[in-house]
Amino acid sequence: MCRMVGVVFRGDFPTGTLRDLQHVSEIGRVPDEDEPGHNDGWGIVSFMAGSPRYVGRSPRPMRMDPSFDSALADVSRLSHPNILIAHARAASRGSAKMENTHPFIVDGIVLGHNGTVYDLLPPKDASPKGESDSEVLAMLVAERFEEKRDLRSALRSVIVEDIFPRKFSAAILLVSDGRKLCGYRDFTDESKGDYYDLRIASCSDHVALIQETYAGYSVEVSQLRKGELATVSLDLSIEREMVH
Repeated sequence: MCRMVGVVFRGDFPTGTLRDLQHVSEIGRVPDEDEPGHNDGWGIVSFMAGSPRYVGRSPRPMRMDPSFDSALADVSRLSHPNILIAHARAASRGSAKMENTHPFIVDGIVLGHNGTVYDLLPPKDASPKGESDSEVLAMLVAERFEEKRDLRSALRSVIVEDIFPRKFSAAILLVSDGRKLCGYRDFTDESKGDYYDLRIASCSDHVALIQETYAGYSVEVSQLRKGELATVSLDLSIEREMVH
C-alpha cells in the first residue's frame, strides 16, 4: 500500500508535487487500516548523466524525516530534461527497513509499486536484498529490458507473463529507464479502485503520473483505466494503450 509520483520534466522540477506527496503520506487513508498514513519509508530517484541515483531514501516516515527536506533541496537542482519517481510506503510485505524501501533500482531500471503480487519468482541467479515483491518486479522488468531493449515492451511482458497469472491485490507501477516513464494501473478488488488510482496531468513543461496528489493542478487530470499503460517520453509526448 503506497502513494507515488512520477514526473517527466523539461524545466525546473515542480517541487509542489513532492510537498503534496509528503502531505498525503501523513493523512492518506489505507484500505482496511484504522490509522491514516503511509509511514514505512520513502525514496526519491532521478537520473544523473543517464544513470539512476537516489536523491533521498529512508525507512522513516516521510512526514517526519528531516532528510526529506534535504532531498527536496537537491531535487530543485536537478538537470533537465529528466525523470523522477518518488514513493511513500505503507508496508504490505516486508518490514520498514532500507532494503524494502521503494523505488528500487536494478541494472538502470527504476520501479515503484503500489499493491502486492503474490508468489513472484525472481530471475535465475538473482538475489533480492529484501522481502518486497516489488523488488522482484524490478528485477523481472530489468531482465526483460535486457532482452527487448524497449521499456514499454519489457513492462508489458512482465504484466502479461508474471503478474496476470498470479494472485495480486494491485499492480500500480511507475517504471523508468531515464528515457521514458511508464505508468500502469490494475487491481482486483473493485471496491478499492478509488485507492488504487493513477492519474496523468499534462502541463507545458512537465507531465506527472500521480496518486492522490492532484489537487494543485489546474490542467485536466485524467484517470488511467484499469489495465491501461501510459508511456511518457522526454519530449513530453504521451502514448496510452490497454494491455488487456
